Amino acid sequence: MSKKIFTGWKDKVLFTPGPLTTSRTVKQAMLRDLGSRDYEFIELVKEVRNRLLAIGNVQKGEYETILMQGSGTFGLESVVASTIPRGGKLLVIINGAYGRRIAQMAFRMGIETVTLEYPENVAPHPEDVAELLEKDKYITNVSVVHCETTTGIINPIEEIGKVVKAENRIYFVDAITTFGAIPIDLKALDIDYTVAAPNKCLEGVPGFSIIIAKKEELIKTEGYSRSLSL
Repeated sequence: MSKKIFTGWKDKVLFTPGPLTTSRTVKQAMLRDLGSRDYEFIELVKEVRNRLLAIGNVQKGEYETILMQGSGTFGLESVVASTIPRGGKLLVIINGAYGRRIAQMAFRMGIETVTLEYPENVAPHPEDVAELLEKDKYITNVSVVHCETTTGIINPIEEIGKVVKAENRIYFVDAITTFGAIPIDLKALDIDYTVAAPNKCLEGVPGFSIIIAKKEELIKTEGYSRSLSL
């Protein structure tokens, strides 16, 4: 059986929310095998983790990057499974399919969850979040999608974050479709957890997700996890 060797192919341009078309240099970097215990591999992962912190305008020590194998959904589910205390309560702000997915994850895990829902073409109102948090003191964590892929609407994560932090709750932002393209200052916005994916705005390849966590809050979550692998 003969094999064709393609040496001058032109990649198909992908017009999707992700995966995106990857450059030739990205593909070439994937042609080498590295063992997970090789010094070079360990140093490369360290560099990647630190450079991701820089994109979020934070430094190692105050935040940490966690690389989670699997899709962006794996990263989201790992945060939901691991950062809400036993007996805690999650508020999910929803104006599209991906907000609903986060709520579905929490429901499946048996986490007490309340939703604040809007039509898909309407951005959430921070004052509604403030009112709900004022009424429900049992809410411990708040989640919102930065750019809801359903419509492409950009949600006001800065204004929502101010409300969440005024009430001293944990703030979780799904930035899978924005991280690396729309500037997000994690420290200035006081975001505790954010999830991104390499195959969206970073123009990498799928296969893992990115979690950037405030170290102080991450340490507090020991024993919270409802999953062995996530």
